[in-house]
Amino acid sequence: MSNVIDIDALRVARKSSYVRAPGECRHMHITLDDNGDIVKCDDCGMQLSAYWAITHFTEYYQRAIAKLTSAQQRLATAQEEGVHLLAARRVERAWRSRTMVPACPHCGEGIGPKDDFGGTCINKAIYERRRAAKRGGA
Repeated sequence: MSNVIDIDALRVARKSSYVRAPGECRHMHITLDDNGDIVKCDDCGMQLSAYWAITHFTEYYQRAIAKLTSAQQRLATAQEEGVHLLAARRVERAWRSRTMVPACPHCGEGIGPKDDFGGTCINKAIYERRRAAKRGGA
């Protein structure tokens, strides 16, 4: 984990050599008392320094941001995959029909199982350019 934490325009750099002893209270539940500007651990009752509370906050803030960033990336990937899955489910449903066959959206002709659907492919960028040109020319 980096010792520099950026929060918008605020940049906090930290130097630390403290190693917590095994079994020592982690001070995970703290109270900030506005009367006397006191920071106190609710678990062990120890009074903590304001400096310690700030560093504790920045560490957990940094971890929370990393979790959020990771979750956003996973969600974006899932949404991207979801589009493909929806299309695949629609095709699957069309192929399973006993009375209907899927049709080409361009010419309207039916596509049968022996028509090698998906057997040929075209570069996605070329496809998108051709499609955009057809829309622009129409």
